[in-house]
Amino acid sequence: MSLNNYKYVGLVGCYTKEGQADPFEATLGGVPHDRTLVGEGVIAIGVDDDGRLSYLNDGTPVITAKELENPSYLTILENVESEEGGVVVCVVSELEEGKWQPFRVSASNDDGATIRSKPAGAPMKSGGEYPCHITSARVVGFDGESKATSLLFICNYGEQEGVLSIFSSHDSAFKPEAKFMFGDGSKADLNRQQCSHAHSTSIASTCDPYSPVDICVADLGSDAIVQFSIKSGRVRETGRLAAPQGSGPRSLMFNPKYNHLAIVSLEMTGETWLIRRRSHDGCLEGLGSPVSILPSEWPSSDMTESQYNQGRWASDALWSEDGKYVYAAARLHDSISVFELKYRVDKYRDNTVVAEGLELVQRISTEGRTPRCLCMSDCGQFLLIAHQHSHDVSSFERNEVNGKLALVDRITLPNAACIKLIRADKL
Repeated sequence: MSLNNYKYVGLVGCYTKEGQADPFEATLGGVPHDRTLVGEGVIAIGVDDDGRLSYLNDGTPVITAKELENPSYLTILENVESEEGGVVVCVVSELEEGKWQPFRVSASNDDGATIRSKPAGAPMKSGGEYPCHITSARVVGFDGESKATSLLFICNYGEQEGVLSIFSSHDSAFKPEAKFMFGDGSKADLNRQQCSHAHSTSIASTCDPYSPVDICVADLGSDAIVQFSIKSGRVRETGRLAAPQGSGPRSLMFNPKYNHLAIVSLEMTGETWLIRRRSHDGCLEGLGSPVSILPSEWPSSDMTESQYNQGRWASDALWSEDGKYVYAAARLHDSISVFELKYRVDKYRDNTVVAEGLELVQRISTEGRTPRCLCMSDCGQFLLIAHQHSHDVSSFERNEVNGKLALVDRITLPNAACIKLIRADKL
């Protein structure tokens, strides 16, 4: 079957070792699951026009565990040009001796249905321990010239402290640019917050490619969102937003339409939090109290899930492409909550959108165990979920009118940790 039969190609990073990224592993032996299954690397799947899923390459890895162990997260650079075509995919290896590597991924010229890859550079040290997140941005003028530079942002979760490492790409060659250590944790939870843990980075979108780029790091260990500004080759910290004590910020995403708003996933309290960037100084502030993504009476004391931090273990949260809805996943409860953004337009402030809160419109099973990563298609039609402990990926169709989800398909992928989508015609 040709790639012409698919709307998207999904690249799924899978843990190649057992018992990974589970905070309950040391104290409770981890969340129960089939430990005989482990991932084989990065797997390619096809997503058709209806959201149905199929293996590409007969399910064999595009990037093998032998090439890069524990490929838990990846980012796709679509604008790194090459005569070979395709895209550059940068993948982290979530191990104590952290590293990452770029790969050139493209469709085979032989049959148009096979996804092939080859290293686009040598493995590089990630700058810290257990790199768990990587993302990218195109910045104009970073090196003092008018051309765009690809920047990579790697969050190293860390045993001793969290670290943000920044790399740049010049003519397809990557080099380190900056590194920031986050130090001690909040110690609100002595088991998980003795030190900082850089968990993810989000980029505040801007319509002007020449303006400074703001990035924010969710620091689970310090209960903080750390803000940085990038301009003319310089990266500097510009502020910190304190999250509620013991909440453990895990992921952050700016609204794609109203870029002064962002959503934060609070892993350790099982909540999502609406925040905003102030117009007068660019600093972040919370908008009201965090909202639970769990049913009010769940779990009861006699349920197995209650022994795992009272069932609170949030993962990803993201916006729909139209900026109207939030999708937030809860591990242990294995559900996704859909919230509608409630807002008003202030006509006396240049029609600024003023957020008034989030309203729950649906809570639905993710149809798997331990939903770790969410990925929305750029058309806004599909939401894909990587399940770590049921070893699969599920696809949902999204109703664009009311934001609600409906299950379409599932496909088995052991220890699925991350999924990213690219339009099939770009390969």
